[in-house]
Amino acid sequence: MSKLLELKIRNYEKIIHDHNRANKRFYDELLVLIQQCEGRYKSVDKAPDDSPEWQAIVLKRTEQPVLSFRSRKMGDMSAHEAAKIRREVVELHNRGYPTATIAHILGIRASTAGRTIANYQHQINSQNARKVKM
Repeated sequence: MSKLLELKIRNYEKIIHDHNRANKRFYDELLVLIQQCEGRYKSVDKAPDDSPEWQAIVLKRTEQPVLSFRSRKMGDMSAHEAAKIRREVVELHNRGYPTATIAHILGIRASTAGRTIANYQHQINSQNARKVKM
């Protein structure tokens, strides 16, 4: 496997790790705010909409970390880059990565990764069928 592909995999894993850590911190902080609200009003449902405790919860909810990945189309790439991406899709597929993960690692659409895998499998099946006929 190429060093660049290994780097892409490590970058993907780092993004996931960082997101998980940020998401845990977000929920820990939200839980503290909920507990403070419940401590004062006995229930979040009973807190007035204009109370500082409820407003802190509402504000915190807008800060929830969002996990997102690039999602380029093959048409947006040079022919050389698209060919390289197709090879990387096949390599990752053969290593057992699911289609969505392949798409995230390579920064392409899941449908593009799926179509590339389907074309590869069709090509392999055609080659195997020709070998059997001989």
